[in-house]
Amino acid sequence: MQSEQAAISRSALSGALVRERAWRYTETVQLTLTERAAEAVRSRAREADVPGWLLRIAVVAGGCSGLTYELYFVPEPSGEDELVESGGVRLAVDAASARMLDGTEIDLADARSFRFSNPRARNACSCGASFEV
Repeated sequence: MQSEQAAISRSALSGALVRERAWRYTETVQLTLTERAAEAVRSRAREADVPGWLLRIAVVAGGCSGLTYELYFVPEPSGEDELVESGGVRLAVDAASARMLDGTEIDLADARSFRFSNPRARNACSCGASFEV
C-alpha cells in the first residue's frame, strides 16, 4: 500500500446555485475519508462558500510516476459518476478513477494536503505526489 499526498483546490464556481437532487450512491467503490480528512473538506467547503457541493476526486495523468490525484468541489455529479458518502462528505468519482481508487483511504497529512493510502498503487515518486498502478 502506497501513500501519496495531494492538495485540495478551491472551486472557481462559488456562488453558483446548488440544486438538490435525489442522487444514488454506489456500493461498488470503497473510498474512505478519515474523520480528520472529512472535517478538513467541510472546513474548506465553508471557506470556499460551497456548502452542499460534492468533492470530486479524480486520477489524472501527471507527476513523476505518471498519475496524480485531483480534488475539487462540484455542484453536482456528472451522469457517469460513482457517488460515495464518507464521514458525512459526498464524493463524486468518475468511472475510470473509481477503478484506481477502490479501497483507498484518504487522511489529512498536514494542514494543506491529504495522504492517500491506495492499495492499487504499485509505486510512488519520492515526494509522494504521484503514483502508478
